[in-house]
Amino acid sequence: MKVIGLLTDDPRTYFEMLEALREQDLEFVSLDFGDPVPANIGVIITTENERDRVQWDRIVTDRDPDDAIARAKRMLLGESAVKELTIGIDPGVRPGFAILGDGVVLQRSLAPSPEAVKEMVEQAAKEYPSANVLVRIGNGDRTNRNRIFNTIWDEGHVVEIVDERNTTKRSHTPDEDAAVEIAMTPGYRPRKRQEVEPCPGEIRNIQRLSRLESCGSVTVSKELAKKVALGEMSLSDAIERQKNGNDVH
Repeated sequence: MKVIGLLTDDPRTYFEMLEALREQDLEFVSLDFGDPVPANIGVIITTENERDRVQWDRIVTDRDPDDAIARAKRMLLGESAVKELTIGIDPGVRPGFAILGDGVVLQRSLAPSPEAVKEMVEQAAKEYPSANVLVRIGNGDRTNRNRIFNTIWDEGHVVEIVDERNTTKRSHTPDEDAAVEIAMTPGYRPRKRQEVEPCPGEIRNIQRLSRLESCGSVTVSKELAKKVALGEMSLSDAIERQKNGNDVH
């Protein structure tokens, strides 16, 4: 089995990559310049400045450790060889997002918003055009879950809703880890778009957050809080509207 090789004289890059590889529990080999590359190395992670020193044709130089490792894993797996692409989503204001190729974790990250998930799914589908795409979404955070579900459903993807109990782990990246667990867990397939209707508790929480963000000077109205919950405006815009006395339209 081919593994990742880590080859760099840059101490910061080495330790950042080392930590990320260990966090993902990936097998790798630390290499030295001047030594022959072992036969079990499938791809080498290095820095852009050191690229010309690496006598190898499969190289990744991304400065972000997670992105570099994701690219390296795709190269090891062989992008054209992926048959089943499973995407896991942990719903929230900033959803956890994970991509699995034939059961191998290729990428873990956070989406900037529920609506941004659609573009991330579309990009993954384009990167693996021959793969069957299945999207699995955790059943928590109902409003954000349904916002995400509807945008992906509208694109024609197969979507499952997964019981996300026991998917949250104690780690530095709990939402990303939950997305991986969700991707690995079978769910049920709704047959229609989902209703998006914030519950009273969500509205009250957004009102609470508006007080925190405005240092206690503003509590947005229920109408504005609902717009925030639906993704129709940001919390900061809602606070500004409330300050200006325009709390509905």
